[in-house]
Amino acid sequence: MTEADILAMTYEDAVAVYRPYKDTLPNGESIFRSGSDGKKVYEGSCAVSTHTGGKLERSKSTAKTDTSYCLFTHPEADIQPNDFLVIRRLGEKIEAVAGFPEQHPSHKNIPIRLDTALV
Repeated sequence: MTEADILAMTYEDAVAVYRPYKDTLPNGESIFRSGSDGKKVYEGSCAVSTHTGGKLERSKSTAKTDTSYCLFTHPEADIQPNDFLVIRRLGEKIEAVAGFPEQHPSHKNIPIRLDTALV
């Protein structure tokens, strides 16, 4: 058993990864599929860090808080920047977008941000 396998035994969350792609309809029209309509490329266990708390950004009429997390996965997980992630954590569903993965021998550390900002 490798260090990556031992670390993966501590992961209590689950992730499904969808990659955007271009599709052609029967009538020949090209469309771009993204989000959870994208192509499912990976599904497996993961661990999500606690959130950053977000940074408040204000405009004249609204304020929004971008919240980011870190996702920890097995090093072989196929996750690339801009992949759409559906994470199941403690019975909660989190939809997020992946940043650039940091590769380690024992795991991948991937910055993620929520797909919908809290307004």
